[in-house]
Amino acid sequence: MVSRFQFNTVKNLLASGITNCIQIRQQAGLTADDLEDILENYDYYAKKFEEEDRLAEVEKLKSEKKLPWWKRK
Repeated sequence: MVSRFQFNTVKNLLASGITNCIQIRQQAGLTADDLEDILENYDYYAKKFEEEDRLAEVEKLKSEKKLPWWKRK
């Protein structure tokens, strides 16, 4: 399973112009199969982590709106 850190590292390295697979694998801590999976399914992972960020933001907003028990009516 690819982690958010690994995906973001690959994304940032590709954006900076590094295309050497060995350098990317070393810096992200990936196996060859994992790197290949990220590159083949780049859009899937981007959408997956964006959705997780969006859901986390919604949960954060919900928890901020909730009043403590002593302030509830």
